[in-house]
Amino acid sequence: MPGLGASFGRGAATGYQQDLANSDCILFMGSNMAEAHPVGFRWPMKAKARGARLIHVDPRFTRTSALCHQHVQIRAGSDIAFLGALINHVLTHERYFKEYVLAYTNASTIIDERFQDTEDLDGLFSGYDAEARDYDPSEGHWSYKQPEDEKGGNGQGGGSGGQQKEQKGQKGVHGHGIDGGASVHQSPGSSATMSKAGQIQRDPTLQDPHCVFQMLRRHYARYTPQLAADICGCTPEQIVQVAEALCENSGRERTTALVYAVGWTQHTTGVQNVRAGGVLQLLLGNMGRPGGGIMALRGHASIQGSTDIPTLYDLMPGYLPQPTAGETHETLDGYVQYEGLPTGYWANFRKFIVSLLKAYYGDAATPENDFHYDWLPRIDDDYSMLPIFRRMAHGEMTGYFLFGQNPAAGSVNARMVRQGLRNLKWLVVADWFETESAVFWKSDPGGPPPEEVGTEVFFIPAATSVEKEGTLTNTQRLIQWHDKAVDPPEDCRSDLWFVYHLGKRLKALCKDSTDPKDQPLRRLTWDYEPDEPPVLPDGTPSRITDEPDGLKVLQEINGCHLD
Repeated sequence: MPGLGASFGRGAATGYQQDLANSDCILFMGSNMAEAHPVGFRWPMKAKARGARLIHVDPRFTRTSALCHQHVQIRAGSDIAFLGALINHVLTHERYFKEYVLAYTNASTIIDERFQDTEDLDGLFSGYDAEARDYDPSEGHWSYKQPEDEKGGNGQGGGSGGQQKEQKGQKGVHGHGIDGGASVHQSPGSSATMSKAGQIQRDPTLQDPHCVFQMLRRHYARYTPQLAADICGCTPEQIVQVAEALCENSGRERTTALVYAVGWTQHTTGVQNVRAGGVLQLLLGNMGRPGGGIMALRGHASIQGSTDIPTLYDLMPGYLPQPTAGETHETLDGYVQYEGLPTGYWANFRKFIVSLLKAYYGDAATPENDFHYDWLPRIDDDYSMLPIFRRMAHGEMTGYFLFGQNPAAGSVNARMVRQGLRNLKWLVVADWFETESAVFWKSDPGGPPPEEVGTEVFFIPAATSVEKEGTLTNTQRLIQWHDKAVDPPEDCRSDLWFVYHLGKRLKALCKDSTDPKDQPLRRLTWDYEPDEPPVLPDGTPSRITDEPDGLKVLQEINGCHLD
């Protein structure tokens, strides 16, 4: 998701599967679409029937490979080198769509001259903190070159004679500065080097050594066909063939689509894989056009929906970044200034977060108290899946909730996962049946005997998908509402029921508390009771009368309208 977010502002497929029928060429990488997404694969087949070229780059020869015109076998994990060679081919042979690149990308923008790329620092970017093993964008000058100071420059963006402004630590939405493209009132080929929108210096000739385009050219020059072939295990000729196929089917009259799935995202370089794919498609001018785009195929039903809701640790509804523990997110104003952008969709950033805070805290959220932004929990580290279980394994966590996941069997490094689960005090598993994660304490290959496992496991019988209402979001973000067909048996309940009633009980425990740490929970709006008794599709009353109203939850996720 971050790879797409950095390129296009949102971490999701940029088009829809039916549009693949309009493609002149389709490149499949990290995906076995024919077998894993057979219904959607009919659209590439329609494109093939009308003459499109289909290419599959994958370590295995699969049914997708059999239905493509060309299969290039590469070593597992070498995708990023293969993509680098494709980008290098486009830049070296000037096969990019120049008018498109100037008008709709940040290729012409000029980067701070103090920024240094990997070829300058032996594989590292500027701003690397060896002790923290992380990058500091402000110290590394990861910013666009600002126009000359009004007091010292001529305002023409000539790049000399004036003091340059630097946006210290300014990262933009989701940690990425994504402002780019020409001003709406400026011709991409004009002689001006500074856009009025965003006040950033540009070079429409793409010749400035510090413009994004030239930095890309230098960065990817190392990925020659021979070097990439040595890394990937294919031949240089195969790489050139794929590159030429993409170039011949891109440009003003033709478009190429890029299709990937979890074969890309589940690598440690998954973000970089997707980001490189975005760079390639932008250079070729394939974004936002029929038959082009990047189709991110999701690996499970409604995975895209869980992202949009969101269930990711670092996001709140509306793709608003979860506040972090630090100076930049200490206040509402600081959070908005740090994460918002001056133009475009995210210029409404403050409205979005205020709307969400009003939905969360109701009348308790006022302008005088910054809408109780201070009540939002902060994150201080990476809480994605593997780091979470690493913390468990080191005894740094007490409890864990598992909904719709079976990491003891389905996660990478399952041994570390089970080790982490053994170190918990309690574990709650809500599922249809006893999964390996629910019974890890007694069924752990190579693990200790059950009597030595101290984790207390609570197994909650969950309702199946046909026993509850809700929405499903498919790969292309098409949302469908479904009613429940029947009531779940006995004491089985939906995940929504469990979370809602757990929240009610927690609120009841602190209803009279004066402790400041309990106030966010006390004042949290939690009113999802149905307005009318629930009924089944056949009109008969539902046996479960205390099921929360899913539509009310969706309404809150969308925010609260303010006059």
